[in-house]
Amino acid sequence: MTSGERRPGRRGSGAPPALLALAVVLAASPVPAADLADGRCFDFTRKVVEPLRPAIPLIPGRDNHVFGTSAAGVGWASGRVVLDMPVAAVYANLLDHRNVKDMTKTTITTTVVDRPDYMAFHLVKIVLTLRALFLKMEVPWTEAWAFSLVEGTAEAPRRIVVSYQKVAGTDHIKRECGSYVLQAREDGTTDLSLYEEVKADRRSARDTRDMHRGIVRNLRIPNRVAGPAVPGVAPH
Repeated sequence: MTSGERRPGRRGSGAPPALLALAVVLAASPVPAADLADGRCFDFTRKVVEPLRPAIPLIPGRDNHVFGTSAAGVGWASGRVVLDMPVAAVYANLLDHRNVKDMTKTTITTTVVDRPDYMAFHLVKIVLTLRALFLKMEVPWTEAWAFSLVEGTAEAPRRIVVSYQKVAGTDHIKRECGSYVLQAREDGTTDLSLYEEVKADRRSARDTRDMHRGIVRNLRIPNRVAGPAVPGVAPH
């Protein structure tokens, strides 16, 4: 599962205004909850050029984040923000999976696969370490990440679609997949949309929303370290 600067714990329910917030979330839902099902989301044998779900609206002057849960128990979260950097810089930051993982609890190893139809294609082996009192448990899984150039050139990209999904590993994660869309704006900034849907033990849709917020905070930190640029294995 992707995660930001931290893995949020469960929190109490909101105050009475939560009813209004729920109405806003339902109105902004990018897909009917009944449409979400278990299983893989993408066929990476063919270049993926569309995000998993349509983007939510961009709200001028602030970030937009919504979340919900389907009747089948699949949690989803969607975000849309503006980053004060060009698409190429956001792409470089997303190549480094440390920018979207909680590195205080996670170790990752990225294998860069040669796929000419994609700008980059990664297999990311993840081990999440959980501790409780004197107990320690490691939860391993593997994600496939595909980076597709949709508009522009490799040197000056204007639209990139990033798609990812769990492809192997722990049964604690029944379903996990998502998308990032990087779209250039006329002022040189990037319109970034994020979406993830996940069905996993002890993972809520609110957790995924908070994860997205953490990822956005990471991406906004100046001088982030770019990820692997050549084929091979890069342990993080």
